[in-house]
Amino acid sequence: MIPDQDEVRYLVLTDRAAPYLLARVRWPDVAQAITVGNPDWLDDVGLFDLPYSPSAVRVTFSQAAAVAAGWGRQLTREGADGVPSFIRRLPANWSDLSPAERRAWGLESVGRQRASARRVRRLRSLQARNAASSAAAEQAADAANGRGTVATERRRHMRVRVDGRAHIRCGQVTISAGLVDLSEGGVRFVLPQAPAILTPGAMLDGPFVLEAEVTTSRLCLNVPGRIIWCRAIEASTHFGVAFGELDDSEIDGVQRFIAAACSRPGSR
Repeated sequence: MIPDQDEVRYLVLTDRAAPYLLARVRWPDVAQAITVGNPDWLDDVGLFDLPYSPSAVRVTFSQAAAVAAGWGRQLTREGADGVPSFIRRLPANWSDLSPAERRAWGLESVGRQRASARRVRRLRSLQARNAASSAAAEQAADAANGRGTVATERRRHMRVRVDGRAHIRCGQVTISAGLVDLSEGGVRFVLPQAPAILTPGAMLDGPFVLEAEVTTSRLCLNVPGRIIWCRAIEASTHFGVAFGELDDSEIDGVQRFIAAACSRPGSR
């Protein structure tokens, strides 16, 4: 767990829940950002407006560092010196970037990529195949731990195995946990030992930042979550989280994230 204490604000803009711009802002001296298409820091005074944009998602330093790492950059807590500046007309409209702004930030292709039909069909096949095996595995683990058979939670969506990491904001701390499986309805995490704040019924603050192990994919779901179960399996603690209501764009993002993770060698 990492305490979230930093005077710099970290914010992301997302397209179907996939981060494409990461900014660090502190009035009046830090207004810098990198993007998926331009991973070099750029000064932009228009970023001082970003915290007030409804499209911006505020993240913790740990979550922002995970996004930056996916673009090959190590995040520091202070702004970079000597970086180029983007001269723009003000005020900035981060929900509707102009063509010139898109070119400056390397974002011409953002909003155009979608999961292929083949990947989506494969995802649905995996979901159907894993439906029965997931419940059987959990029941076997319960029996091995002397707990007997425990009914698993009812799921509206079948989860698919996705190896990776998750960075979860819970109150004033960020928790990094292993990512086990994921669906549009929820997610399963694993920790060597769960802190006391992670108990069934506990609410988790959004956003959730997820990263797949075998791809550079990142997902930022700006929704709260509720822990619906928590149990010891072998030497680790597993817990399941039900997401708050996702909008259509976020559902699309989850499907694309899973499809990408399952399309590479090493996926299960």
